[in-house]
Amino acid sequence: MNKLMKKTVAIALAASFTLSGCSQATMANSQTSTPEPQAASSFTDREQAEYNYAYALGVQAAVYGWAPVMMDVALELQTSVDAPISNGQAPLNELGPITRLWDYRDRSYTTPNNDTLYLQMWGDLEEQPIVLTVPEVTDNRYWMAQIIDMYTEAVVDLSNATVGNDGGDFILAKKGYEGELPEGLPVYYSDTRYIWMAGRLGVENLADEAAAREVQKQFRLTKLSDYPNTQPQPEPKESAGAPTVNFPAGLEWFDRLDKVLAENPLEKDKELVDTFAYIGIGNGGTENLSEARKAALQAAFADGFAIVRDAAVNTGVPVNGWNWEYDAGRYGTDYLLRAAVNMNSIGLNSPERAMYPKRYVDSNGEMLNGENGYTITFPADMAINSHLGGFWSVTMYDAQDRFMVENKIDRYKIGTVTEDLIYNEDGSLTVYIGHDKPTDAKHLANWLPAPNDDFMLQIRMYEPKQEVVDGEFVLPEMFKVEK
Repeated sequence: MNKLMKKTVAIALAASFTLSGCSQATMANSQTSTPEPQAASSFTDREQAEYNYAYALGVQAAVYGWAPVMMDVALELQTSVDAPISNGQAPLNELGPITRLWDYRDRSYTTPNNDTLYLQMWGDLEEQPIVLTVPEVTDNRYWMAQIIDMYTEAVVDLSNATVGNDGGDFILAKKGYEGELPEGLPVYYSDTRYIWMAGRLGVENLADEAAAREVQKQFRLTKLSDYPNTQPQPEPKESAGAPTVNFPAGLEWFDRLDKVLAENPLEKDKELVDTFAYIGIGNGGTENLSEARKAALQAAFADGFAIVRDAAVNTGVPVNGWNWEYDAGRYGTDYLLRAAVNMNSIGLNSPERAMYPKRYVDSNGEMLNGENGYTITFPADMAINSHLGGFWSVTMYDAQDRFMVENKIDRYKIGTVTEDLIYNEDGSLTVYIGHDKPTDAKHLANWLPAPNDDFMLQIRMYEPKQEVVDGEFVLPEMFKVEK
């Protein structure tokens, strides 16, 4: 198969806009009360024209700004502590370790994984660069320090595949920094003041968590002015789980966009962003807007969210019911793709480091639902670079919120490291999926429990082979089982 063509989505709305968005879970968790917009029929002709233009700009702003607003909300939540906590929270420019595998209890970010320990960092590069110290990783353990800017564009992916397992010191700086830097250290520049590091360490099973935690403890973060005087991570305070995100809505969302764009301006997007002054962005916020413009923004937020959610379900290149993202982390001006990808999985990895195909439907195009039973047979060769610590898994999420689902056997994924699976004679693996506990012994051994409702699946292919990145690897179909 030749490299699959990138899917593009065009939305006509008085003009052509490319759009973007977030998750219904974050909307449902929002504490913001969105007032009902004023009925357009009550406007004068001039007010209606004002409403129409504000609405058009509002939808475009909603799509453009969805990813950076998500990032800003996450930054505020994750750094709203005075010391590192075991759920990944930490003050700015400090490492926040997540000391156990995430599961159904953790609802900070959509589609979290159940494969790795996370190590997070929100960095502020405004005053000076910071130095990330990576330890030596000697046990063929998968590791990656993925660093992205506030628009979820990749700054760098440090990993065993890109820099090896010997460790080292790496400088993270804001583009344009002109101060003196230590000689001999690689430097990676961000377009934005704030950055997010999502570090990951592969974990084979519960017994392996302790060994992974020891590696996690050896990472260091140092302000350039303090370097090379690196300090160990402090022992994190214990926490029961990840904090819950409260996502802004309506006018509050547009004011949040105004804030994040002011703090993280992009020169290349200036002409577009300047047009948003009509709706208060970069021009005093929404407080002083006319009632017509405020009403337009309320409607634009709701419709922008709906557009992004639709794109999130349908984004990517569909093959056998699986949607692949080949351009994650490098969106350019495709703001709808950026929004949709981040609605599904905030800060998705670059394809070379990991691919995350997802699916919502069975082989007949019908929505996946746990009341049914399904089978998928994965090939013996899943095109993974195991010598780089690569592995694969398939994880269960509810379709509405995209979080893991509590189940009686505490199994949230199946894949390379899952114990006690029964493989077929040719080395392939048939996974059985459904809400009801199977009675067949093989189905039970290979059972991935589903909610008794709609669900989605996401496969993770860590360190995929080039054929995967090139779109030449095809995942199997998923078939409904007749009861």
